[in-house]
Amino acid sequence: MKFTYIKISLVVVALLSLNSCNIDDVVPQNALEESNVIRDEASAITLLNRIYTTYRGPAGSGLRVPLLHPTVTSRLSAAGQELQYVRPDSEGVADHNILPSSNLILTIYRSEYYTINNTNFFIELVENGAANVDDTRKNELLAEARFFRGYSHFNLLRVFGQFYDTNSEFGIVGSTTPYRENETRPRNTVQENYDLIISDLQFAADNGRTNREHFYISATAARAALAKVQLYMGDYTNAAANALSVINNTDGYALATSYGDIFNTKYGPETIFAPFAGDIVEGEISISSHLNSVASPSTYFRILADDQDGVPGDGSFDNTTGYDPRYSFVFSDPAGNPKYPFAVRQAGGGNTVNMLRMAEMYLIYAEAEARRSGGVLADALDKLNDIRNRAGVPPKMLSDKATLLEDIRNEKILELFKETGESWFDFVRYDRLGDIDAAALRPTITNPGKLIFPIPQSALAGNNALVPNP
Repeated sequence: MKFTYIKISLVVVALLSLNSCNIDDVVPQNALEESNVIRDEASAITLLNRIYTTYRGPAGSGLRVPLLHPTVTSRLSAAGQELQYVRPDSEGVADHNILPSSNLILTIYRSEYYTINNTNFFIELVENGAANVDDTRKNELLAEARFFRGYSHFNLLRVFGQFYDTNSEFGIVGSTTPYRENETRPRNTVQENYDLIISDLQFAADNGRTNREHFYISATAARAALAKVQLYMGDYTNAAANALSVINNTDGYALATSYGDIFNTKYGPETIFAPFAGDIVEGEISISSHLNSVASPSTYFRILADDQDGVPGDGSFDNTTGYDPRYSFVFSDPAGNPKYPFAVRQAGGGNTVNMLRMAEMYLIYAEAEARRSGGVLADALDKLNDIRNRAGVPPKMLSDKATLLEDIRNEKILELFKETGESWFDFVRYDRLGDIDAAALRPTITNPGKLIFPIPQSALAGNNALVPNP
């Protein structure tokens, strides 16, 4: 077997209908050749919409599971301190025993490279003038594609690479040109990966459109992703600056008035980017309700939520009183998860996932400001307390930097739980930065290699230039 897990067939790319430009109209109809898959602006948008759909599934095919899919995020949340998997995890993610033969990690790997290869075909064709548009419009189209190329590389890096160490040789295979035939490519260094990711996201932030529906990429959405990536790579000064720019945007993004409003309106002001959820298709993230039967609160999370009212130990058995209201918002409902209220077919389609939302920008700013050289801890605390104030819990008081950083990590659990699995990546980052001891908190993390996923066995077998993780 060669490099087929990354290579994408031109036939697959070209199976597009050019009769509509809607983001939810992706039904294959006409087989086209690479030379004419983009002939004008309308056909360029149709191919771009194909790229958008890769971020919402489908998982049902068994070939591609995006990192946002609950099949993945529930396990990631259980790998850290947020949740506990309530049934045996056959993939080994929740108990840090993932094997290179895992089908789940192979489908994640394929999914992200599938998106990357689609974007590379799109970028090459549009850069060569196939869309027949002026330079400004060309750059707007390229901005959207480069966002997805950059963010998919970021997803791959933080799952399969030592993303926490810019000096590491164990990055992932970066790709800026399409695969047209079976070929092998070696891993890049982590710094090389970040250089590519930052270049793509900066281009998207500089050239993206404004005032768009929140299921489309905008300049502000790209800047939000840029801030997140910079936090991960330790560029705290720029992470803080970009996060603050997003917070102060004039593009219509803002904290929702109440926590529940975020989820009752799929694309409200708090949502910076969420994949479009139109007609429900079995297997897509848009149908998932993230039912509580999949993952329940960990003991750590329950105690954390119980402490938020200032009275430890007063949380009720039914999860309705004595807890952080965000915790009770989900876990006092025995029927499901109100963060995903559109579990059944209805007008407006199914659920989506908030890949980026405004509250996370506040917390990215808070952490980056606390960590950066010359950072003002009081400013970091203010942003943390803005989120706590919206949640209806008492503000945190400033004691020292270490305590503030741990408060920020815990706040992200309270704010984002059962959404994107972000708490796992925070868990890894904080361990590598020396703020926590992951092995002491999760004894199944028996060595640092447990902090990232193994490269899929099929990928290693098909690419003799690819070395496994240590």
